[in-house]
Amino acid sequence: MSADVILKDVNKVYPNGFHAVYDFNIEIEKGEFIVLAGPSGCGKSTTLRMIAGLEEISSGDLIINGKRVNDVAPKDRDIAMVFQNYALYAHMTVYHNMAFSLTIRKVDPVEIHARVMKAAEILGLVPYLNRKPKQLSGGQRQRVACGRAIVRDPVVFLLDEPLSNLDAKLRGSMRKELMQLHERLNATFVYVTHDQIEALTLATRIVVMKDGYVQQIATPKEMFDKPENLFVAGFIGTPPMNFSNGVIDAQCEYFEHISGLKFKLTEHQSEILQNYAGKQVIMASRSEYIFIDDAMLSKNKGSQFDIDVDYVEFLGAYNLIYGNIGDEKIIAKVYSRKEIVDKKIHACFDMEKVHFFDIETTMRIR
Repeated sequence: MSADVILKDVNKVYPNGFHAVYDFNIEIEKGEFIVLAGPSGCGKSTTLRMIAGLEEISSGDLIINGKRVNDVAPKDRDIAMVFQNYALYAHMTVYHNMAFSLTIRKVDPVEIHARVMKAAEILGLVPYLNRKPKQLSGGQRQRVACGRAIVRDPVVFLLDEPLSNLDAKLRGSMRKELMQLHERLNATFVYVTHDQIEALTLATRIVVMKDGYVQQIATPKEMFDKPENLFVAGFIGTPPMNFSNGVIDAQCEYFEHISGLKFKLTEHQSEILQNYAGKQVIMASRSEYIFIDDAMLSKNKGSQFDIDVDYVEFLGAYNLIYGNIGDEKIIAKVYSRKEIVDKKIHACFDMEKVHFFDIETTMRIR
């Protein structure tokens, strides 16, 4: 399977000296759904705009469909872009909005009609082809924007936060539609978002960025289970990971929490932490792997502690317990409909699911 898009040592430096993207490297295979994720200002939209040709590449190579396209005009790159604000022509019908890019390229009218009708059927837009954008809902306008991209039959679809203007319920349904659209087209998607839920649900691989640097490239499961560093651990997952400061004891048997509690390390953890005996590290735990039920407490006798509860959010199938271990904040996601009223709750970590991070490099200790 050949790569549809390759970015090799790509950098973006603006004339004022601001370095927006550093040494970006990735090979995107045909049919992948790549999500560029990260906080505002991390460089994800700049990277997408460099692929589109809307930003000049300062150094490095951009290869699309086997051809270096650094100096190729956007219209000749065989890409189509879907923007956050839809960018529809208000005076045109849905049909003519979708047909416009083909019309200006002087594509045969019969071919234009066939492509527009095919895209309209895929997106459920056939009943709305004679309407103007102002007569459509937000979700329908977003579908028209996708349809305008589909009719071009590009090698790569570029989507820049296309769902951010929609309300939460509509965003959820549009995520599902985008997943189905990707499967039907079997096309390559590169998608920008700051919403890590979108990243986890849509991506075949996620690229997490921070301050212009790629932090990790991995499948959603790999990134959730094995974050590369503290930033990724804190960014991916809802709620984010809990971080605990402490020291590995001299025998590498326990993580000694700053509150004075000791948590028994697994055999594997003892091995990988040999070089950290007597040193400070950060332990990270997902809220899903903190338990308060008797069965897990009995199984995890060496990792028990008390949560001083601040408040509890009841969310139907589970409760989110917000509290403290000593002076450190902690959130536990407990799958139980039982009302929690106690101000102190006995809990445990599943130590097989916790990670340890180097306090200086912030990298996960392997």
